[in-house]
Amino acid sequence: MEKPVEDGKTNNSIVHTQQQHNGKCSNFQYILVLPFLLGLKAKAAKIPGREQFQCIHEFEIDSSIHWNYHSVSNSIDVAFKKSNANPNAWIAWAINPTSTGMVGSQAFVAFRKSDGAITAYTSPVNSYGTRLEEGKLSFQVDALSATFQKDAIILFATFRLPENSSRVNHVWQEGSVSDDVPLIHALSASNVKSFGQLDFLSGKVSDHAASHNSRILIGKVHGILNGIGWGILMPIGVMLARYLKAFDNASPMWFHLHRALQILAYFIGTAGFGLGIYMRNYSHVHGYTGITIFSLATVQIFLAVFLRPNKDHNNRIFWNIFHYMVGYGIIGLSIFNMFKGFSIHNSFKMWRNVYFGLMVCLGCIIVILEAVTWVLVCKRKMKNMEVEDSEKASDVSQQDKEIPQMRDIKIQEVAG
Repeated sequence: MEKPVEDGKTNNSIVHTQQQHNGKCSNFQYILVLPFLLGLKAKAAKIPGREQFQCIHEFEIDSSIHWNYHSVSNSIDVAFKKSNANPNAWIAWAINPTSTGMVGSQAFVAFRKSDGAITAYTSPVNSYGTRLEEGKLSFQVDALSATFQKDAIILFATFRLPENSSRVNHVWQEGSVSDDVPLIHALSASNVKSFGQLDFLSGKVSDHAASHNSRILIGKVHGILNGIGWGILMPIGVMLARYLKAFDNASPMWFHLHRALQILAYFIGTAGFGLGIYMRNYSHVHGYTGITIFSLATVQIFLAVFLRPNKDHNNRIFWNIFHYMVGYGIIGLSIFNMFKGFSIHNSFKMWRNVYFGLMVCLGCIIVILEAVTWVLVCKRKMKNMEVEDSEKASDVSQQDKEIPQMRDIKIQEVAG
């Protein structure tokens, strides 16, 4: 048995007994020498003064969870402990009733405020960019408190399980605090693997390692398809339309290449978009930008294939303006969203650098082609002006020849 750790501020102590770390139930005893936890009101104090926690399991980021399951009321007494905790860090443990990741989870949060007080509250997590704002959870919470003992933060909670089941998806996390506001957590390997499934009745625990690896693989395929479709092929298709038409002998080849490449880019990008929808747990900005890109591209393809006016139609100029604006808008949003996607996970840094290098190369090619096509356009204009001047000079010369002939004809008519 380990010696109790005394907290000078709260006089709380913790005693560990018979710990097992294989996910099975074991004994874990808290001796709480205060009548209520951290000033918790008597009517809300559901964790007794001497509590025997029957189950324990250790997780990533030096965390462990201890619990008692009350099957009759389907309620749980939980103690979540983060060892080696930074005094200026927040911790959170959450249940996700709808998925296996962070978004949609119902979190219990605790951290030490700038005045030294420990705060504990609930926070529903609706996006990856959350600042863990305080709010009500989707299930009943009977008691919540936290304490900071030596190098560990311990969060206590009693709540009713959201469904009539002892099995839950749970998430645990830590991050920094600035001005009493939790910041976004790190994206290290241990941080992004901090989720799993827990059965409070049997004590069975799974860390979803296989599921996590599968999601990482799907995320990479999603990024590759979107990168090829929206991020590479579509800009190249626009480049073909803009620069090949400057060459006299490239028509109508440029049009067929442009159309084929844009349709191919659309279908590849749509496959990547579908994987993003399947993954569901996406960043709000990245996800909504992807939806915008797909919607604009769908409208663009439909109008270009089925509703493109003839060149001599009165509305062709308006169609051209819309086509150019939407096309360039899709490319700008696609490049922005590619880098937004790369920032979601640390393992995508190499791909980000590769894509950045590719965009730099395309940018250099655009600068060169822009200069070449402008030279061609200027030469063509000069040539056309010379032709026009030559034709005008020819017309004047012809007129000069015709005037004496007309005069002679008239003289002959008068003499006759």
